[in-house]
Amino acid sequence: MRYVTGVGGANMDLHGRSNAPIIMRDSNPGHLYTSLGGVTRNILDNLSRLGIATKLCSAVGTDTFGDAILAGCAKLGIDMQHVEVCEGQRSSCYLSIMDDEGDMLVAMSDMSVIKSRGAEFILQRLPIINQSEICVCDTDLCPEALEALVCNAAIPVFIDPVSTSYARTMVDLVGKFDTIKPNLMEMEILAGGSIRDEDDLSAACDTVLAKGAKHLFVSRGAEGIYYKGTLGCVSKKSRPVASIANATGAGDATMASLIYSRLSGFSIEETVSFALAAGIAAISSPDTINPDMSPALIRQYEKEYVL
Repeated sequence: MRYVTGVGGANMDLHGRSNAPIIMRDSNPGHLYTSLGGVTRNILDNLSRLGIATKLCSAVGTDTFGDAILAGCAKLGIDMQHVEVCEGQRSSCYLSIMDDEGDMLVAMSDMSVIKSRGAEFILQRLPIINQSEICVCDTDLCPEALEALVCNAAIPVFIDPVSTSYARTMVDLVGKFDTIKPNLMEMEILAGGSIRDEDDLSAACDTVLAKGAKHLFVSRGAEGIYYKGTLGCVSKKSRPVASIANATGAGDATMASLIYSRLSGFSIEETVSFALAAGIAAISSPDTINPDMSPALIRQYEKEYVL
């Protein structure tokens, strides 16, 4: 059976969206809610909704959040047999505060349970990983685990750098990944230089590609997605989105769509267009994962928004 393995974060997300412009260092009335999260878990969630079989390699604690993560993912059809339950540890948690327009103001994460899993955690799961079509991971893994993964994987490994601070942990390994999906700030870390314009971006991609990476999909926010890699160079933008319901899950949907596109044999132009539309579909839902996510929904947003 064809499937995608995810190796990385699975956590409970706590979200807060302000009802009005946020006043710093004060209590702001708003809407608070929880949802399943974690970059790798979110990617697999999206993939499951796109009809792709998935297996998760992660870790949770023996707490209420851990129970909810295991049960919720299993309900979605994600294979959870390879998730380690760590006695006495707390499960990963992510807290985000969004402004009144739905854009993230600040966030904090506690990923200690997955970061405490070392190289042995990966090596024990290599048979499952190497039997999959693609492995997707994130930098919630500790450097030793990340190195064990990319140095022993016999299949393409896709990675989301997650943040600028976490991106630094993969700099020395950047050439070993098949596909990397950074934003502009993360791209600066990976390439080791500032990016002021498209010429700088092109040069930064060349720096990373020269180290061995094959495909770079750089998220540029409102400016769309810039691709550079072995298949050439493609840049696509979209029409302005009227409103953002929740910007948190855009990157996860984008990565899931890149994997779906690879498995579906899309051209690079089709891939970038599909990925851009998937991100728009994600931010159009108040939930981190759009519950209606599907290839048909992405095509709908692609037709409406992608230029």
